[in-house]
Amino acid sequence: MITVTGARTHNLRDIDVDFPSQALTEVTGLSGSGKSSLVFDTIAAEAQRATAAGYPSFVRTRLAQYPPADVDRIDGLTFTTVVDQRRFTGNARSTVATTVDLSTPLRMLFSRFAVPSAGFSPAYSPNDPAGMCLTCEGSGTVSVIDEDALIDPRPVPE
Repeated sequence: MITVTGARTHNLRDIDVDFPSQALTEVTGLSGSGKSSLVFDTIAAEAQRATAAGYPSFVRTRLAQYPPADVDRIDGLTFTTVVDQRRFTGNARSTVATTVDLSTPLRMLFSRFAVPSAGFSPAYSPNDPAGMCLTCEGSGTVSVIDEDALIDPRPVPE
């Protein structure tokens, strides 16, 4: 279980709650009831801070910084992926990683630890010329036009 004790972030007033871990959980309620404060500004922020604490300082300085949540105690946190409330504005090159803002940390991770390594993070981006496929230009699809199927080489009768 993920146990939150005494959450006071924003409009929360000493909230105690348990969530099942390793499960997809939905938090619902009235507008202004503190759903976002609990999920994003308390649980996710503390999970991100705890995860970042395990990285070297070089990596930590490049990650999003979260202020400490106003909470007495949180137990049972694991690595989290935060999918926030912004409207999805992806394009043809968007991936799950870009949608949930994991692209940059993943590229950084690959650039440091991949074997063999391309050596720098843009080389792992389909949206950067250093990393994109030159054939599909990072879109993931290639369109080939069969000119013989489009053009009849026979002369047009008069």
